Parts: sequence; C-alpha cells; structure tokens
Amino acid sequence: MLIHAATDNDIHPPLFGAPQRTFGLMRGLAARHEVRVLCMVPNRSAAAREQTVAGVTLIRRRAWYTSAAWRLETAGIAPMFVVAGWHRAAGKRLAGALPGPADALLADLHLTGLFERTRAPLKVYTAHNVELDHFRMTRSRVLLPGFWAGRLARLEGRAVERADLTVVCSESDAARMQALYGAEERALAVVPNGYDETAVRAPSPGERAAARAALGLGAADYVALFVGSDFPHNREAATFLVERALPALGSAGFRLLVAGGVARSLAGRREPWLVVRPETPDLAPLLHAADCGLNPVTTGGGSNVKLPTCLAAGLAVITTAFGLRGYPALKPWVTVAEREETAEALRARPAGWLARGLELPAEVAEVAWGRLGQRLGERLEAKLHGGSDVSAGSHPGRGSS
Repeated sequence: MLIHAATDNDIHPPLFGAPQRTFGLMRGLAARHEVRVLCMVPNRSAAAREQTVAGVTLIRRRAWYTSAAWRLETAGIAPMFVVAGWHRAAGKRLAGALPGPADALLADLHLTGLFERTRAPLKVYTAHNVELDHFRMTRSRVLLPGFWAGRLARLEGRAVERADLTVVCSESDAARMQALYGAEERALAVVPNGYDETAVRAPSPGERAAARAALGLGAADYVALFVGSDFPHNREAATFLVERALPALGSAGFRLLVAGGVARSLAGRREPWLVVRPETPDLAPLLHAADCGLNPVTTGGGSNVKLPTCLAAGLAVITTAFGLRGYPALKPWVTVAEREETAEALRARPAGWLARGLELPAEVAEVAWGRLGQRLGERLEAKLHGGSDVSAGSHPGRGSS
C-alpha cells in the first residue's frame, strides 16, 4: 500500500506524546508499506523540507497560521483547534504535497479537511484523544468555552462521520466515540500508545553506573523519574511531586529526576534532591539512571506514553489509576497509587522487572511501536480489501491492537 498521513506536528525527532505516537506507528507501517507523512511546521522551523527516516518519508510544510493559532490560545481568545479551518482553506496546496495515488490517508483531527481533497479509497481519522472530553477536562481558559466546545464537537463528529476508520488509543476512547458521535464498532480500531523499541531497552550494569555518575547520583540513591511535555497536566503533576511528595523523602536518600519540556516549569528550583534536565530526543541515559518512573497525572487525554517507556527500560512504575488508562494489560507490572499516596509508595522502593532478575514482560513487548504499526497495517489492508475487520487476537468487531 501507499499510505499518506497528515499531522500538525514535526514528528522527527519525536519529543513528546503526539509525535511519538505518529512516528512510531508510521515506522511500523513502513516495514511493509510505502509511507509519506505531511508534517505542518511553524515558519521558524529549520528542518529539511523532505527527509526519509526509518523508511518514513517526511514532507514538511511551513504555515504562519499555526503560530497565530497558538498565540490566540495563549491569549485566551480562541483554542488551538481553530487552525483546522486554515488547514481546510489551504487544502488544495496541502493535498498537492502528498503525491501519488494513495491507498489510504491517515489524518489527525486538524487535518481531516484533507478527506475532501484525497482520492484515497480509505480515509482514517487518527485520534490522539477524545478531543471534546480533553477540552472539557483541562478546563480551557479561552473566552466562551461553551461556544468553543460546541465547535469542537462538530469538528470531531464530522471527522468520525467522514472517516472509514477511526483509530483511538484505548477501549474507553472507543466507547466515547460511540456515545458522542455514533461511531460504529466496525469503524473503530484501538491501537494503544507504545514505546520505541529501537531506542528504549534495559541498561547493562556498566551503562547504569555511567548514567548515574553523569547526573551526580550516589550509588545508594533511589531515583524517581518524571518525564513530560510542557502541557498543563504534566506541569500540575511536576509541581505536586516537588512541593508535596518528595520533600519528606529527600533526606532519606530519594532523588527526583524531572526531564522534558515540563522541566521549564521548575526553572529556579534549588531543592538538593531535585535533578532537572531539558527536553531531549535521547531519553535512554535518564531511563538508565532511574529506579522508578512516576506517572501521578489526574487529567489529560489518550494515554501516557511515559508508562510503557519506563517499563520497557526495566523501571518500576508508580501511577495513578487515571494514569494507567489505556493499559489494562500492564497493571500487574505497576504500582497503582493515587496522588496523595505517591510518597508512601516510593518509601517501599519498588523494584522493576530488571532489578528482580526477570525478562522483558510479554505484555510490555506487545506495545512496541513497530509491532503496533504493523498490526495497524493489517487492519488497513483488511479494511481496504473488504476482508474481516478483526485481526487475530483482537476484540470482536473492533479490531483492537
């Protein structure tokens, strides 16, 4: 198949959740299919106009209006999804950036207007969240939130209606798409978020020692890692960890390592037990240095990529029940603790599968991006050729991966 995709992010390097999901699935699809991805990037982007990475052809197009939409949202005037209208107006030009008679077009919400411009027989809406629920949950501070929620419901509902297949992150998201927009089970595919098996693995003893030494960590320190992009739910979680959970543990040999865009929210903090590192395309050294991954989130959408990533690196994981959403099969490998219980859960110094001398759990291996992308390809082929919508081992009628 020739697969076209369109996304509102530059997906390489994939620095946070949405690009990680898109690039991971595209890389998995590229194992058997030709994949071209249109990435909308801001005018200031210095990335190559066209680039092939891991078999995925990235076609970047700059758009002034993406920055304008971000400024409108930051000012509280209008939400970011207004960019969808600008994308639709530029649809002819954007569609022309994806040459060739594609078999399928996979589009993120803001670019589903391209469904009107493509001749691809299979149109797929790739949903990172149930966007209406996410908008309401994060209590958007834009003016007239009720008005904008109605606009978003129409945009998301139209995407589901026009798509031959809607790909979601979890069974609960699939159920919401049915409840909100009347999506049929046969037109839904559940593909969970995963981890990059080409970059994330358990460290050797030497790699672990070197990673800890590079961060100035002591041999007896118990290191808890929180990785996150610079979004409200991650900033809230980071603040909780620094101000509520870790202060009582710092004198007991615990260290908190915070990495990613969320680190900007902690600028100026000087707690002796706190280590902060900026956004990086290579998380491996930080994962290798840690003992435990933390996921104390209580809001957000989709599911949290950090959870399978930490597990794949051999770490113990402490997560809220909300943070475990989308990953029921991984529950045996994590400690579920609500936010106020995080400190007590840390006191037990939980050990991951690596520290217990075990092998990579099969449940974790199942959510490697390459494997998930290949299964999505099987679903697309079945849908395109009129075969069964249910692949081996999937949920009846829904084709879960």
